[in-house]
Amino acid sequence: MRAVLRHRKEQRMRQRLAKVAVAVIATGSLAACGGGGSKGAPEASGGGKKPSGHASESAPSLKLKVPATYDTSHGWQLSGRQVGTYALLPKAGAVAVMTGTKSEYRVTVRDAVTGEVRWTGKPFKDLAEGEAPGMFVSTVGDKEYLVTWSRGEKGGDAVAKAKLVYAVDVYSANSSGGAVAPARHIEAPASDYGNGRIADGGERLLIPETDKHIGALDVTTGKITTYDTGSVKPDHCSSCSYGNEIVALTQQDPVVSNEGAGSFGVPGSWDSSRIAPAQADPAAGAVWPSTGGNLIARWGQKNGGDHNVWAVLDSKSGQVRASVMCAKPFIGPGSDPDSALSPKGRYLVSEHLAFDLESKKGYCFEESDSRKPLTFDAVTDDGIAYGTSLTKGSLTGTKAPVQLSLATGTPKALPDNSSVPIADFAGVGIFSHAEGNVPYLIVYRHKG
Repeated sequence: MRAVLRHRKEQRMRQRLAKVAVAVIATGSLAACGGGGSKGAPEASGGGKKPSGHASESAPSLKLKVPATYDTSHGWQLSGRQVGTYALLPKAGAVAVMTGTKSEYRVTVRDAVTGEVRWTGKPFKDLAEGEAPGMFVSTVGDKEYLVTWSRGEKGGDAVAKAKLVYAVDVYSANSSGGAVAPARHIEAPASDYGNGRIADGGERLLIPETDKHIGALDVTTGKITTYDTGSVKPDHCSSCSYGNEIVALTQQDPVVSNEGAGSFGVPGSWDSSRIAPAQADPAAGAVWPSTGGNLIARWGQKNGGDHNVWAVLDSKSGQVRASVMCAKPFIGPGSDPDSALSPKGRYLVSEHLAFDLESKKGYCFEESDSRKPLTFDAVTDDGIAYGTSLTKGSLTGTKAPVQLSLATGTPKALPDNSSVPIADFAGVGIFSHAEGNVPYLIVYRHKG
């Protein structure tokens, strides 16, 4: 049993890493072009600094078929030969791109509206061999931080062995200038346990140290707190003697889960059995990190029912912010659920789920006898979610674009071959596209 739980733990950490950043392996030339020039351009939201240069008069060269909200004649795009990883900064109204060689990398942060460069980071060395550094955005309260990290050996000579370490750089999203040094550079002992990768735990970073120790890195201070999974467990769980896992982090506390016991919570504060919705089996819970101080939780239905109860929780208090009943899928998910939050925090989507956190409404779009399964990747401040449907009964079937209004809970199909945004903020939609062997990141402004 312990071996099975350990395998699942390593598998979940690998899955989380795949979600912390979106990779772009570009094979064309790196270019940025603004639509309509800087004169009369919409002002970037989120407190970002105004661009210092002038936008190009050229519109994006690629004209995708997109929802009616977006204007393909105004915007900008990136492509390139360089290997790049991009991350989105909605509160700052910016897009970060990391590019580099085999050993040296740097980040470039562009204004989301115009594509103009706001700031560039100081080049840094990659400790990993044959693998690009990781990059993602960590949000604490109302502030965003851009995080890059790598793992590798440092030191060592003919006598002493080199030490395996993590190197983490934390940048303020609203930096400015060229060759910007990170606000914090942290080096910490690394482990070869599992995949040995850093992941975003919600409000702090999860750093695997050993099979029983997890480090929690506070990006605002650089402080690392180490937790022993053998000594922390969910409250009111007599069967949680082993198999405990730290799955998420608040600024002060770990969120601990025991998959075998179906229990989770913040020790000494709240636990899943006490906050479970009325229709949920309190002894059949699971939880995952989300954004904006939220968690995604799931319980089985009471009395062995054929539904699950899904909910968005406040990570500090455990309070249920919104919940929904959802038919259990014929085939369970292959990975932990990912999620996206609207820029102002009212709406949240998590794969087949959509929530209005203000009205406390939830919607489920799992496959049914009459409807294909829907998955959502982005949601706007207007409560419009974008995603895709999948051919009924297929795990790898044909996908088609869909749009959902959270005001009505009614989805609709978009025209065939339409592209849907991977994010929407600061008055623009951001699209990922591949043209031949060349991937693109394209930004279109809202109409009007």
